[in-house]
Formats: sequence, structure tokens, C-alpha cells
Amino acid sequence: MPENSSNLLRKYMDIINESNSKLQEKWDTETVVSPKEKGKYEGKTKTELLKMYNQLKKSGPHHKGSPEFAKMHELAFAIRAKTGWGKVD
Repeated sequence: MPENSSNLLRKYMDIINESNSKLQEKWDTETVVSPKEKGKYEGKTKTELLKMYNQLKKSGPHHKGSPEFAKMHELAFAIRAKTGWGKVD
């Protein structure tokens, strides 16, 4: 292997190792959900949540920090949760 290829391979491995270490880092704070917020969308189906999300989206655009913006993110999370990860109803 020529010396130039060896240096290129070493740089590539350094980039991979750096990226891997960044992926392995953990959150520095624990996420706390208000007890009254837990199960907020438990009785809703994915279809109902999508309908609510689309209604909010049509009334937008909603700026970061607004209640509508937060609600859209909550709904998007609930929709993802109902697509089959874990044992979420």
C-alpha cells in the first residue's frame, strides 16, 4: 500500500472514530414528563392524530415557541409512537 493511501486510510478511520464517539454520548439531563401530560393521546387512534396534525398544519405556519408549534410536535411524536415502536397503544 503506498504511503499516501495509508495516510488517507488513517484519516478516514479517525473520522469514523470521532463520529462514533459523538453518537455514543448521552443526554446530560433526564427528561421529565408532567404526570398530567402522560397518556394525553392514549385514547386517540393514529388516524385521529393525523387529522388533528393536518388541521394545525393548514392553519400555520406556526413560529417556534408558539402553543401551536408545541402541539404539532406533540402530535408528531404521538403519531410516531403509534406506528409500532415498543408497546404503545
